[in-house]
Order: sequence, then structure tokens, then C-alpha cells
Amino acid sequence: MKKHSPIGCISKAGLFSKLPLKMLEKIAPISTHQEYFEKGSFIRQPGDGKNGMMFVDKGSAKIYNLNRDGKETVLGVLNKGDYDGQQNLFQDDSHENFIQALQDTYICSISRADFQRLLKDTPDLTLNLLNNFGEKLVAIETNSVRRNSMNAKDRLMDYLVEQSQKNGATKFTLPLKKKDLASYLGTSPETLSRQLKSLEKEGKIKVNRREITIVKD
Repeated sequence: MKKHSPIGCISKAGLFSKLPLKMLEKIAPISTHQEYFEKGSFIRQPGDGKNGMMFVDKGSAKIYNLNRDGKETVLGVLNKGDYDGQQNLFQDDSHENFIQALQDTYICSISRADFQRLLKDTPDLTLNLLNNFGEKLVAIETNSVRRNSMNAKDRLMDYLVEQSQKNGATKFTLPLKKKDLASYLGTSPETLSRQLKSLEKEGKIKVNRREITIVKD
């Protein structure tokens, strides 16, 4: 098995991907690597005292919260190379979301206290982070537009095209279970299933369980 490289791991995260090697070498010593979480276990949850940034080395996880009635709302999914909790590197605040492993998952992380000390010596890192935050805000706004201005079918198709582009292939596997995807897109599982069938009938996609193929014109 190939030996895990802290620098190689950090560099795969979008937050640090554009940093020069010298800066990655400064981050590596303050990071923790390949913490194992079994499928279904909680990586983060309210009140656990974990206030740093984490990113996925292997596996995947979903981010969700619960309303007062205990209903689950999926906010997103983390796959290999994705990160979450960057805001916790800048503010001492408890998180309110749950992050649960969708499969056996390995997590790498950086604590707020260690990162704050590093920032004082590396101002270029601050600029890089600001640029990445901007990109994530755009993604959040895109999904907000979907939920507020598109009907369920167009919302779903827009998401599928986005996933196809992200994966660089017309055939890909949905990163979320269908019930979680429905929650993310602001619709019901029943409506999602109907719209998948409708899009397939129209010849726009092919569906094989969670495997989706975008049919090009």
C-alpha cells in the first residue's frame, strides 16, 4: 500500500491546491491525518468540541442539520478531496451541523489554534483562503437560485449537468442517496423519482440505480 503523504494529502484539498510547496511544508506539521470513521458514524456533530477544518482523504460524508421536529435537511456531500469547516479556522464557534460517513472514511484535519498561529507568519495563505471562500459562496448561491427559480425537473437536470461537468464525464454516480439528493434540491423523494423517470423518458438521461448518464444531443 502506498504510504500516506501529509503534503500530498493537503495539496489535494481545494483550499490548499494552489499553495506553493514551501507553504504546504509549513501546514503539514500542524495537520492530523487519516483518522478513521466507520460507515454511518459521526465525523462531526454539535457539541463535540471540534472547531477546526477537515477534509476527506478517502470515502465520503454527508452534511445535514435537524429542525425542531427532528426532520433532516441535507446541506451537501463531501467526497475525496473536499473540505469543510474552514470558517472554524477563523472564529471560535460551535458548529450546528452533523457530518456523517456515507462509507468507511478517512479524515485529515487542522485545528483552529494551530492554524491561527500559522496565519501570523504566512499572509499569502490568507489571500488564498479568501479566493476559495468566494468560489464556495458562488456554489451556494447557484443552489439557492435552483431552489427558488426553477421547477423540480429543471432543478434536477441542472444539478445532473453540473455533476457531469464536475466529474468530467457523461456517466457518473450520484454522490448522494436519492432521498438525500431530494432534500438538497428542496423537493420530495417521490417527486425526485418522478422527475428522473420523466427526464429518462424524454431521452435526456439514462438511469441505472444511482448511475446517471447524460445523453448528449
